[in-house]
Formats: sequence, structure tokens, C-alpha cells
Amino acid sequence: MSVSKKIFLIIAGAFFLPLSLFAAGKGFAIVVDQQTYNACKPEIDQYKSMLEREGFSSYIVCREWRNPEEVKNILYGMYRNQSLEGALFIGDIPIPMIRDAQHLTSAFKMDQERFPFRESSVPSDRFYDDFDLQFDYLGQKEDDPLFHYYSLNAGSPQFIKSDIYTGRLKPTLQGEEGYRQIRAYFTKLRVERKKENVLDVITSYTGEGSFSNSMTAWRDQGFLMKEQFPQAFRDKNSAKFLFFAMYPFMKELVVEELRREEMDLMFFHEHGTPDRQYLTATPHSKGTEEYRDAARRVFRQSLKRIKSPEERTKAMEEWMYHYRIDSVWFADAFSIEKIEEDSLMDLRTGIVLDDIPLIAPNARMVIFDACYNGDFREDRYIAGEYIFGGGKTLVTFGNSVNVLQDKSSSDLMGMLGLGFRVGEWAREINILESHIIGDPTFRFSGEKASQIDLHCADTAYWLSVYEREDHPDLKGLALRKLFHLEYGEMPELLVSTYRQSPWHAVRWQVYDLLQHYSGNDFAELIESSIHDPYEFIRRKSVFSMGRIGSDRFIPSLASVYLNDYLDERVHFNSIFTFDLVDMDKLEAEVKRQLEENTSYSDKERVWKEFKGRIDSRKRIAVMADDAVNKEKPLKTRLSAVKMLRNYTYHNRVEDYLKVIADDNEEVSLRMALAEALGWFSLSYKRDYIVEVLKAVAAMPQTPEALKGELLKSIARIEVYMR
Repeated sequence: MSVSKKIFLIIAGAFFLPLSLFAAGKGFAIVVDQQTYNACKPEIDQYKSMLEREGFSSYIVCREWRNPEEVKNILYGMYRNQSLEGALFIGDIPIPMIRDAQHLTSAFKMDQERFPFRESSVPSDRFYDDFDLQFDYLGQKEDDPLFHYYSLNAGSPQFIKSDIYTGRLKPTLQGEEGYRQIRAYFTKLRVERKKENVLDVITSYTGEGSFSNSMTAWRDQGFLMKEQFPQAFRDKNSAKFLFFAMYPFMKELVVEELRREEMDLMFFHEHGTPDRQYLTATPHSKGTEEYRDAARRVFRQSLKRIKSPEERTKAMEEWMYHYRIDSVWFADAFSIEKIEEDSLMDLRTGIVLDDIPLIAPNARMVIFDACYNGDFREDRYIAGEYIFGGGKTLVTFGNSVNVLQDKSSSDLMGMLGLGFRVGEWAREINILESHIIGDPTFRFSGEKASQIDLHCADTAYWLSVYEREDHPDLKGLALRKLFHLEYGEMPELLVSTYRQSPWHAVRWQVYDLLQHYSGNDFAELIESSIHDPYEFIRRKSVFSMGRIGSDRFIPSLASVYLNDYLDERVHFNSIFTFDLVDMDKLEAEVKRQLEENTSYSDKERVWKEFKGRIDSRKRIAVMADDAVNKEKPLKTRLSAVKMLRNYTYHNRVEDYLKVIADDNEEVSLRMALAEALGWFSLSYKRDYIVEVLKAVAAMPQTPEALKGELLKSIARIEVYMR
């Protein structure tokens, strides 16, 4: 953070804070709007007193908030002067809507030019809890007075490292009903916080479509969580791992788990929207009649999505010809009876907003590894309904936009079982879209947390933590702290740790951290880690080979493609890399390895399938060539540039850089390419990319807007060039 920015925030923070705030103790801010405080004052005051009994120096900050800067200035003042740990935002607290920072999300890449501000921005409280991030204010929209739009500044750090933790308590009902929700929440929170509750009952549910329905990915969750929560593996009911295909309709079983009185942590891997959790799709059928009924249901659903009667008739004719069926299969598609039947069937495949008050979930904490379930910009949203649902759920952790399937959702999660507060855990693993809904100071029982100084800035201390602690997530925490403290021998420590550690969780931390360093250590590691016992490490290692793009990985990628087809997500990632390396060399290597392979009985079929896939990838790669084709319209070229966020075509880097350096090209195209090259952070050509981008940024004739995008991409890549 710049000196001038810090001085401004310190002065502003001091202006808003009374002298009584600067008391001894660990600081916590209860940020609330005036109307909510007036309606819920006794409950909020009692929450403040409860925190003070636990050792916090808590303070209620109440007013009619005009903008997020007011809130941030106060929080920063407390952070500087009162050792602020965290904050809870209650009621109508301004929502920062972040733009031009999609690289800080796991997957969100919505076109900011084509889609409205509301949909193409990320609601994120990283604005409040990472004080180093810098933003430019873009204003408000009249129909959404709570939303304030910001662009990530080019001079800002291009990575997230939260200084404090935050939580949201935003009711899902309006007016007095919403105030009643808040009052009821604090009442149950006080009751539950009085209990000593060890985190020893866990259920993890994997919905249809998660991890490509890979059984190996699902299986390895159990191995990982046994490392993280050994206390939960006492008997068959203390740790459960449910899979969408275990039963035709899993909703009933999931509801039973949520209602269990003793349930501590419920973990959902599923697809989601603000108003729905997708648990299953078309239920698995048994016997001819069930298959027929399921097929008819699919046809009816498809017909209902077609608005034009002519198009419906055409679709039915095509289906009858293709599937050799008659019109009886569609006869009752729009009958009231079938519409009601299908609607009820659909409700059995997921959890919707109106289900949650009826479920009254008791899981004290619920984690949603899903898209949009934590989207608190909506009036009603899944993660919010859970904490207001009438049961004993106290805190949820969800995402405000879509998230990547191949995201590690369990990082350091064992901290929760060791007695760390939910916010202390989240502060270590935050991404732009992840949010705590509910009280971030909530914790399960555990003594270990009190023995670890999370704020220590001494590398010797964290080396000792790594050496002496047995829990894998404490070892992983120590590695992350050493990384952020820029420990000088970090690459060597990481490499030796990977070779020696028996823990999935620790080896994953090595992978995640080592990629940020220059040199060959990471490339050498992933050549080994594609064979790691932990499926997720194998999956990400293959993906990283494509993001680096070096031909050295071609033998490994060919081997994964031919031999690891039962690891669906790993295999998928190998196909994803086809057009990111030299495709002619890859084709030759697959052919060579296939000829030597003794396990395939029909090599001709395997080769034909491979050719179909690589030829498809070649067609995608050709589409991206439009980015540098001056004969194409600007709109077409810009569309091609957007592909480079997902498809890092290393072989065309020189051509992309020529366009960026060409003063005769449209500035909008040069800016788009500069932004796209920021996604080449692992590329084997990244040194050259940074060199050229710096040279163009230094040219006096370079427009300021382009210069800003160049500087941002340089900073993004240099995060991975330690």
C-alpha cells in the first residue's frame, strides 16, 4: 500500500473513531446500520458482551452508511490502533461490487462489456478485509443503492492476503421480519456458544456433475478429511461421505443429515445458484419401465424449454426418427397432471429456498463448494437461509459467484477442528468470491488454537511450528506463513517436504506454493506429482503442465491420456492441454506410446478417438488465431482474445506481443491482449512476456489506459516469479 494511501486511511479512521475505542485487547468491530441497530439493540449488545467475555475488545459501529469507504476507513483505523481481528456486518452494509479483478477469482470470467454491471461484477468483502488492495470508484446504479462499483487499480497488489476476517449477517426477509431473523440468530448463537462442542461429526455430500462424477476424486475426500479431522472417524455415523448415485433421490438422506442434532460440519460439493442446491439430476433407474419413464421426463423437460410451436414439432419429428419412437412419448407433455408430476419430481432433486425453513438445519457449520450459494447481493440466498432457518446452523461459507470445479475447497480446513475461529481459517484461504455468512468468531472446542500465534512474523517461530506439530494442517499453515514472510530457503524446504511428507494435505500445500517461484523446481515436481496418491494433486499437476506449455511435458501428457482414463478429471485435464503444447509432437508421442502399449486390445479404436479429440482442439486453436489477424473485424479479434484466458497458446506469444506494441492497432485490442497475457503466469515464456510488457509500458506514446493494463498484467505474472 502506498504511503499516501496509508496516511489517508489512518487520518480518516481516527476521525471516525471515539477515544474510548482504543482500549487494550483483541479488536472486533460490529458494523451495523442505524435502523437495524434500533430494532435489534438488546441482541447486538449481548453479542458484544459475549465477545468481551472471550477476550475481545469489541465495538459497535453504527450509522447510516453512505459508501464502503466509510466502513473501510473505520476498520483500518481499528486495525492500526486496536489490533483489529475481524468484523461482522449486520443488516444493510454497503456491498462492494468488484470489476477488473477476475484473476482473483477461481473461475469467474463474465464479459464486462457485454453484460450489465450487476451480473458482471463480483460482490466481495475483500474490499474491507484486505487493506492493501486498491480500487477506483465507479459509482452506483439507481436501482441498487446498496451496491457500489469499483475497479481494481493497476497499482494494487494483484493477489489477496486478508489482514482481518469478516462475516455478513444480512437477513433474507424485509422490514420487521428481517429484524426478527437477526434477533433469533443472536439468541441461538448465545445458546450454542455456551456449549463445549468438539468438531467430531461430519458429512460430505458430492452432487451430480461435481468433479465429472469421478469416483476416485470422491474417494480421496475421505482420505484427506481423515488427516484433517481424525477425531471424526470414530464410527460409521461420525464421518459420512455421500454420493449422488447412492440412491435415486438423495435429498431425503441429505435432509436427515442436516437435521441431525449432533451434526457439526456439513460439506456440499455441488452445482448451485442463489436459490438452489443441485443434488441430483435424472435419478438412476432400474428396469425397462423406469428407464422409459425417465426418458419421457427428459423429452418433456426439453419441449417445455422450446417456446415456438413450430420448433417443438420439428424437435419431436427429429427425436422420433433418431430414437425410433412414436408420438405417444410426447402426448401428455403439457397436461396439468404431468406438469405437476414433473414439478414435484424436480423438487426432489435439489434443495430450494423454501425448503430450508422446513428443514431447520442443525449442522453448526455448512460449507458450500458451489456456485452462487453465497450470493448475498440477492434478497434471499441459500447460505443466508441456512443460518436463519430455525435450526442450530450458526455459520456458512459460500461463494458469491461461480467457482472452479478444480478448486481446492479443503485448504487448512483442519484448523476448524483444532479450535481456530472460522474467520481465522477463512483469512488464510480467502479468494475474491468466498464469504462467511454469520458469526466469523464462532469456533469449535479445541486447545491447539490457543497455542499458535497466527500474527507472529518470525520465520524461526514458523519453522519450529512446522517441525514440532504433527497435524498436517498446522504444518501446511506454517508453510503458508513462511511463504508470506518470504523465507529465503523456501523452494528447498518445499521440495524436501514434498519428497518426505506422507500427508495429502501437506503435499498439496507444497504444490500450491512452489508454483510461485522461478526456476525448474515446480516443473520437476509436477513431472513426479502426476503420480501422487492424492487425485487432486494429480489433477492440478496435469493442468499446470498445460499452463506452462513446455514440450518437456509431452511424454507425461501422452502417458496420462493413455493410462489414466479411470481418473475422469485427471484425464479431462490431459485433453485440455492438447492445444497448449506442440500438437504435432504430442500426436507423434501418443502414437509411439500406443504402439508400445500392451493393455489395449483395440488400438485402432483408441487412436481414432484420440485423433478426434486432438483435431477438435486444433479447430479451437485456429479460432484464437483471429486475435492477430488484421483482416478480421475488430469484434472478431476481441472475441478471439477472450479465449486466451482459458487457452494459453504459448506458441503465439510473440504475435500477441507484436500487436500490443503496435501503435497502429486499436487501443481496445491492445488492452484486451495485455489483460489476456496476464493469464500466462506459468508460461515458459513468461520472462519474455514481462520484458516486452515493461518495454511497451515505458514508451512515452503508450496511452495511459493501456499502460495501466500492462502494469496490472506484469504484477499478476510476477506473483509467480519469486
